[in-house]
Amino acid sequence: MAVGLVDILSSAQMAHHLSAARALISGHGACSVPGSGVVASPSGAATANAYLMHAQLTDDSYRVAAHPGLAVIPVAVAIAEDVWKNCHLSGDRFLRSVVAGYECAGALADRLLPTVSHRGWRVTSVIAPLAAAVTAAYLLSFDDATAISAIGLAAATAGGPLSVVATGGDGWRLQPALAVQSGIAAMLAAGAGLRSGTDSMGTEHGYLSHFGARDPRPTANRRPAVHDVTFKRYPVAMYGQSIFDALCTLDRITGEISRLRISLHPFAAQYGNQSQNSAGSISDVRSIAVAGLQSFHPGLTLPHSADRRWIEIDADPEMHPLNATLELTLADASHYATAGNGDTSHWGATDFTHRCGEHLGPRGRDIAALALALPAGAGLADLLHRWQKEAVIVG
Repeated sequence: MAVGLVDILSSAQMAHHLSAARALISGHGACSVPGSGVVASPSGAATANAYLMHAQLTDDSYRVAAHPGLAVIPVAVAIAEDVWKNCHLSGDRFLRSVVAGYECAGALADRLLPTVSHRGWRVTSVIAPLAAAVTAAYLLSFDDATAISAIGLAAATAGGPLSVVATGGDGWRLQPALAVQSGIAAMLAAGAGLRSGTDSMGTEHGYLSHFGARDPRPTANRRPAVHDVTFKRYPVAMYGQSIFDALCTLDRITGEISRLRISLHPFAAQYGNQSQNSAGSISDVRSIAVAGLQSFHPGLTLPHSADRRWIEIDADPEMHPLNATLELTLADASHYATAGNGDTSHWGATDFTHRCGEHLGPRGRDIAALALALPAGAGLADLLHRWQKEAVIVG
């Protein structure tokens, strides 16, 4: 929760991202979009804040490729702000809605990955409408029939091409926010009385078969998805965290590179080594490696090769999806070997507080303290009041 809010506030401090967020606001209401100067509708705030949360590629991840938080946290906060003055909303209900949204996103990602990606769909935009609808429906205490219709209607809007992460531009930033918007619209439509068709998700040519679900039945005894969410230290793709981590562990290297070999799990290697990847795209493993080399080893001279084929990518099925090994060879035959681990699912309160402080200083640490106090029964009002105050400060 705290990391997501801090990511939103951090992006809102950048003029170009704030301008885009303002453009996504539709309708007026009681909800905050940091820096916008607008009190927005729940749909407008959730959409704009989902964009801001994802804009710097610093938001959380699940199973390497999915970004569940952007479909859950902006929605939960917007709905909470909208209903706060008209009804009593407990911190427990708020947190349960967040967990429900993450569980929806995680359960779908578990069943769809990796097939959904192999079929050319971006998993975040496939699961985000449903996760957003579930988060809002739970928070608003929809009855079962209405909640099921919200999910079914959201499923009818799902999808988005994976190519946006490989071809440059800003489509990758915008696409998930629009998926969240469609999920909120589906939830509102269900609340107004629209109903989804019978078994609209499981039928032939339905959501599950279309996006490649491996098993139409839920997996028994799986642990809650929220426990397997991972968080980023660096503003690169989740599978790039291990590459940055590996390069960070090496002492400063100088000289001229002749070869870099990167070993990754096959899913990461394929996802980040698509044939249509443009140089500098967010999914390109070679671009991620170059960014890491320039960040941690500025004294290195990189080969002048447009295709960057001096970087070799090896798919190793024995590797953990969030690990990487690197072998670096210089022109003078010096050789360096290192390994990185991008798995942060074990993070605790200290890690979250540090992460929030890195991005927003003392304000970030204060937000972390308020969010971390919610499970202990602290007031949701304190967090919402601070959120609204921060929204004005950014402006």
